[in-house]
Amino acid sequence: MPQDELDNNIDNKTMAKSPEGHGPMLVMLLFMTVVQLLALALMPAIAGGDARVFEDPESTANPIIYVVFILGFTMLLLLAIRLKQGWVINGFILLAVASSIYYILLAFLPPLLALIPTLAVLLLLRYYPEWYIVDAFGILVCAGISALFGVSMTTLPALLLLLVLAVYDAISVYKTRHMVSLAEGVIKMKAPLLFVVPKSRDYSFRKDQMAVSVQAKGERGAYFLGLGDAIIPTILVISANLYLSAPSILGANLPAIGAMIGTYAGFLALMKTTRDKPQAGLPFLNSGAIFGFLLGCALAGVRPF
Repeated sequence: MPQDELDNNIDNKTMAKSPEGHGPMLVMLLFMTVVQLLALALMPAIAGGDARVFEDPESTANPIIYVVFILGFTMLLLLAIRLKQGWVINGFILLAVASSIYYILLAFLPPLLALIPTLAVLLLLRYYPEWYIVDAFGILVCAGISALFGVSMTTLPALLLLLVLAVYDAISVYKTRHMVSLAEGVIKMKAPLLFVVPKSRDYSFRKDQMAVSVQAKGERGAYFLGLGDAIIPTILVISANLYLSAPSILGANLPAIGAMIGTYAGFLALMKTTRDKPQAGLPFLNSGAIFGFLLGCALAGVRPF
């Protein structure tokens, strides 16, 4: 499905918080929490339908297929940015976003009714991509995509996916740095692939042209969190909750709750890292989710695989 490929191309541009206060960090943490809770709420409807990304949820080849799509689309995006053809890619991204929204809404609405909100979101993102619209869209799509992929993979392939993407994230941000270039291109295109947390009330994402790699204090008008930073750990949360039989609390079993708490712990650890440059988010977030998941399995007395 195109949207998850798009989301995960930006999953590692978590911008570390400046010493100006804890507000932006708490807002980003709130976004991740809401995404995971909403994904859990959507899970029964999506799991009860026929929608599946992979034909065999137990196949360990699923993470490989996922990563191949990510690599291919990343190369396409970088090429378009270098050739200054961002408008083509932006159009493709918007269509992919609309397709994803429509696909998710089909689990709850008839085709015609699902088309109406899909078109409304598409028009808003195309003609008025302000930060609060992008953020609201991001929460809904992250939850839907996470639930869709979570029900499409059992816990072993889901965990392998988190491991592979954590390594890829670190390499692409710290070594090759192509994800930093990609994030800057996404901001310039105003593509809805980031959570945006403004520093001030008068900030406008539509008018922001600042590079994410700027290091001078105060020069960036907002902090950015890639949608994939919320999606990828949540895939394990949903997979654990659906495929493992364990004691539950308010609709989430212990392995899923452990993965959620681990994600938040990883995020807090990420916010303690160097604050003057882009950081790879998934090594922290995925590691926390995996350790929390395994601890939850141990407490529940269930085998994770």
